[in-house]
Amino acid sequence: MPIIDFTEPFYLISALVLFLLCLYLARNNKTNTVTCIMLLCFVTLLVSHTIELSVAPFDAEIIKKIAICILFDEIFTFISFLSFLWLDKIEIENRKSKKTKKKNSKERLGDKVIEDGLDILWKKV
Repeated sequence: MPIIDFTEPFYLISALVLFLLCLYLARNNKTNTVTCIMLLCFVTLLVSHTIELSVAPFDAEIIKKIAICILFDEIFTFISFLSFLWLDKIEIENRKSKKTKKKNSKERLGDKVIEDGLDILWKKV
């Protein structure tokens, strides 16, 4: 049986509520560390469910439950990664506004500034 069984509604609803509460906390604090921790937790769950699938006995019901758990792990990992990038952008904007309030001067032309977390990806595309 899976460690955290997302086929049961209690685990699924509690994971969703915990995810939303952590997202709310991270947005109010304007930091991405909480979403980074959530992302690492979901990746750890994905790895543990994958290991469980590889050592599971050949029973169709158990394999089906673990496969559904892996699917939900992937969905939560994807959503937490997108929220990490979103909160990274908010954190960068917050730092930039604090920096401009302190300096009250223009940035030098030679400095490279990353606008948000997706800029690195879009420059290579």
